[in-house]
Amino acid sequence: MNAPPSGTDANRFFDGRGGPVALGLSYVAVGIALFYALATDSIELVTAVLVGVLGLLLLSLYIVVRREGLVTAENRLIGTFVLVAMGLLYGLYEFTSLSSEAVFGIVFVVGVIVPHLLLEYTDYGTSR
Repeated sequence: MNAPPSGTDANRFFDGRGGPVALGLSYVAVGIALFYALATDSIELVTAVLVGVLGLLLLSLYIVVRREGLVTAENRLIGTFVLVAMGLLYGLYEFTSLSSEAVFGIVFVVGVIVPHLLLEYTDYGTSR
């Protein structure tokens, strides 16, 4: 798919044991730091640790996308509609007087039904 060959520079760090072990130890360290921050009731430390968690999650996501080739035309379409649906959820819920059922119905149609119909009844993402 979109993944580079395993011998390239992008994957060299995680081909051996050192990379995954370092990433795993980083997750453990952030978990311990989060526990300590919550135990000491320090909001500044909790904020710093949560930024670290976000950084590790973004690094993990980058690694998965680079190694597994997860970025396909179908996934881009679905991701785009999910982001639009999330924006609609916030916008409709905060700035309109629609009932919550109507808001969630609109979000469901935009985030789930529309991408499904586009993928089912068009040739989007296929190699035909």
